[in-house]
Amino acid sequence: MKRLLIYGCLLVVLTGAMWSFGQVRLAAFEIRNEGSDFIITWSTEIEEDVRAFEIQRRTTSSNDQFVKIHTISGQGPGQSYSYRDSQVFKSSSDRLDYRLDVVYENGVREAIRDESMNFTSTAVRRTWGSLKAMFQ
Repeated sequence: MKRLLIYGCLLVVLTGAMWSFGQVRLAAFEIRNEGSDFIITWSTEIEEDVRAFEIQRRTTSSNDQFVKIHTISGQGPGQSYSYRDSQVFKSSSDRLDYRLDVVYENGVREAIRDESMNFTSTAVRRTWGSLKAMFQ
């Protein structure tokens, strides 16, 4: 009976160790439009056992599914990260969603931030600009 209790406790401890993962707390997160690009920036207060951060984008042209667009290795707490998304012009959507996922050292993925933006695609901007130029 004692062995069964010991084995049971050991199983609980090992299972908990397999499923435990680090922790991330963001200090800041921002998406801003710069010309035809979107700049995603964030910094961390806590960053434990982080392998990488994944940036994902969702548009109507991606069938409303998040698609990974970039991966950045974790650098440790207090670090600032940035990514310039210059591929948005390929989308005709007026809604753009970004998601920041963290990938821990043990392979566990966790979504830590979602952000949505409205925009006019650069194809429309260019078309509108050329139309205005024609009638001036």
